[in-house]
Amino acid sequence: MNTFFGWRMVAIAVAIDFFAVGFAFQTYPVIQLHLEKELELSRLVTTLTIPIFMMCSAIFFPIVGRLLDKYSVRKIIVWGGFIYSLSLMTLYFSVNYLTFIFIYGLPIALGATLMGNLATSKLVSSWFEKQAGRALGFAAVGVSFAGFIFPNFTQYFLMDIMLLEWREVYLVFGIFLLVIITPLIYLLVIDKPSDVGQEIDGGLIVKSDELEENFGTEWEIKDLLRNRNFWILTAVFALQFSSMMAILAHLTFYASERGWIDQAAFIFGMYAIPAMLSKIVFGWLVEKKLDPKMAVFISLGLQAAGLLMITLTKSPTQLALVIALFGFGGGAGLPMSNILFRNTFGPGSFGTSRGLSQPFIFLFQATGTPGVALLFEHYGNYDNAFLLLTGMVVLAMFIIWLMKPQVELERSS
Repeated sequence: MNTFFGWRMVAIAVAIDFFAVGFAFQTYPVIQLHLEKELELSRLVTTLTIPIFMMCSAIFFPIVGRLLDKYSVRKIIVWGGFIYSLSLMTLYFSVNYLTFIFIYGLPIALGATLMGNLATSKLVSSWFEKQAGRALGFAAVGVSFAGFIFPNFTQYFLMDIMLLEWREVYLVFGIFLLVIITPLIYLLVIDKPSDVGQEIDGGLIVKSDELEENFGTEWEIKDLLRNRNFWILTAVFALQFSSMMAILAHLTFYASERGWIDQAAFIFGMYAIPAMLSKIVFGWLVEKKLDPKMAVFISLGLQAAGLLMITLTKSPTQLALVIALFGFGGGAGLPMSNILFRNTFGPGSFGTSRGLSQPFIFLFQATGTPGVALLFEHYGNYDNAFLLLTGMVVLAMFIIWLMKPQVELERSS
């Protein structure tokens, strides 16, 4: 009997997410410290890079999501790796912030979206039904693991030991992605079980009518835009992701303002391991029948608690521990968003529904990071900004309970 390849696809998804997120997103908080000094940028301009990257990625998300529901996931990820790698190498030749942000915001955002978590979650969703919660939780671990490895690897190994400057760091990343990672993706990724004569969940007993109903539904964009649950999920994760991104974008700056610049990369990386563990924990809990809404509520509560305690810290160690709590709460957001969109709209429309939500999610994310920068410049500290972010997360804790069962919505329509 052939070994079930589904868990192998989960492991591959972890690796793809690790590199896709690490090269551009998780490395930048270290890079921005050097970029700000070399190009003589303001705090606001320096922290605009990730929001611009996210904005362009959000524009690409609905298109990529639709492509993932219609065509080979493997081919789309491979094309993403090719575009992403060449774009990273092109950063080596950037001479000013305008060229830097153009490359970061367009080709890098496109490549990262094509090979990122949307694509890997679609891949995993095609292999699992009964075990989807656990599988999607494990698959999202790569995103958080990158947050622990890449800041420290970039700062302490590539820059401090290897003495690379930031352009050379991106060049090394691009070459590695082109020569090693992209060819491996082409060789190892399998779109769905039927391609190799296997069954979903490895042949576990699944009610055929339930499976057909879940996989068979195809949601059109116009129907999603009229659906109450689509907007509730979009609002909840917009608030959660906006808070998460704003903190991560400003965390190294905050540590520097507190006089802890030498520990900034370590403090930033401390959110990652708890965030990685939370993905597994919450994915497993949902699979074991914990109400997904309750799981989201708990994760948001932990994230809010971490936010409230950031400004109360008195040492780098205390800040690192608070960021770990913040990471455990916020880290569950990615797998929970994937699980809830998948469960609500079905695996067959996961790419379309999750992709369509991203531009609206970004409308919140776009205000978070620059908004915190503006509040810092106005008040001279981060206290009011972090309090605002806490309020956003608390609001999301209440909104999640406005969801209704999909069947109930269909009957009332």
